[in-house]
Amino acid sequence: MAERLAIVVGAAAMGEAVAERLARDGYDLILCDPRDPREAAGRIAKAGGTVLPVSGPLEDPEELCRTLAPVLREAGHDAVDAIVYTLLPDDAFTPRALAGLSPAQWQRLAEDPVRHGLTVLQPARELLLPRTGRFVLVLPSVALEGAADLVPLATAAETLRALAKSAARRWAADGITVNFVTPDVFAYGAEHLRGTDVDRGEAVFREPSTPRDVADAVSLLLDPAAARLTGTTLIVDGGALMTP
Repeated sequence: MAERLAIVVGAAAMGEAVAERLARDGYDLILCDPRDPREAAGRIAKAGGTVLPVSGPLEDPEELCRTLAPVLREAGHDAVDAIVYTLLPDDAFTPRALAGLSPAQWQRLAEDPVRHGLTVLQPARELLLPRTGRFVLVLPSVALEGAADLVPLATAAETLRALAKSAARRWAADGITVNFVTPDVFAYGAEHLRGTDVDRGEAVFREPSTPRDVADAVSLLLDPAAARLTGTTLIVDGGALMTP
């Protein structure tokens, strides 16, 4: 059993890369996803990580706590050192004209992701408080710059960023930090968006960012040396935006 425990929410490529990096950093892991995370957890375990998969809907924070309680005991921990939120809808990067979005599509792509993130944020303070832990959200950089045909994704991502900034202010007195890593869409493998509104073509690094690059940035924010960083956004886009 490791001394530290991290919960990674989202078992797609981005979440798996983060979990792999944290396993190398010496964390025990809980990999949580409404979809079945066992396949990703199995790959991380084969690479030497200690990981417990948890599946189930992210609709109710109290239900989430009830689900996590026995898993924490199984992992041999009574508190959490880090929570990293990476969850997005499977088709979040499919371009859709705003005028053509149905109410059901808007709920699934814009409102549901906010509810899922809020479900994780609400119990996070109590989970992190005993170890003055860290919370990191990985959100695409369209949260900062917008995107003509990715409006639901941009809306959900920026809303989650605003919610988490409020948490950063409230939790700072407890020593809990809340920070953000914002990769460009190509770090998610969305190569079909080359030449579209989100492709600024201004990155100074030739090679596109990868999930591993994002995972390295998450690891940086969890390092003890980053204890004074909160409400901070690290942009992993090869130098395209260079904001502020």
